[in-house]
Amino acid sequence: MSIQGSGRYSGSEDVILEIKRQLFHLFAILLWLIPILYFPTWLTLILFLAVISVNLAVVLRIEPFFGFFGFFIDHLEREKNRNNPSLQAFYANIGILVSFLIFGKLAVVGVIVLAVGDSFSTFVGKIWGKNNLFYSEKKTVEGSLAFFISVYLVMLLVFKESREAVFVTSVSALLESFELNIDDNLLIPLVSTAVAYLM
Repeated sequence: MSIQGSGRYSGSEDVILEIKRQLFHLFAILLWLIPILYFPTWLTLILFLAVISVNLAVVLRIEPFFGFFGFFIDHLEREKNRNNPSLQAFYANIGILVSFLIFGKLAVVGVIVLAVGDSFSTFVGKIWGKNNLFYSEKKTVEGSLAFFISVYLVMLLVFKESREAVFVTSVSALLESFELNIDDNLLIPLVSTAVAYLM
């Protein structure tokens, strides 16, 4: 299978890898909704510390953790990220933890925005993206639109008023569209939750 016009992926193996990556990204991050919403704070913090500790051990290639998660690295990590496996997951977990420490249960907004928006924008941008944003060589109009639409539809279920959903979605989509020196997995949960708090 070949994706016509994209130029980002040309083979079916690349497309299948991206589908697997984004499905894993979506559901793994959404799992944080359960402890944030339903567990006591102390238990949620212990879970965060445990997950982040194991995640860091994988990033640093400490055994037996690195070997245990080797299957996921082999089947889900992009070739360019193999030197720093699981680093993006580490940033995501830290971003969600900081959001939870500052804003409590409202951190679910950041979890949802990161899980849904980042997954859809990356998938659509890499598979079908043809038009780069004028201020970003790596981000596409198609990916940014996918981010906005997917997050907005979910935010309509979270907020009572559509203007709140529009504002949180707009700020988050704009942030994600820039090429920053700080990983967006770290920034998106924190910024989107902060915007929801201000609303």
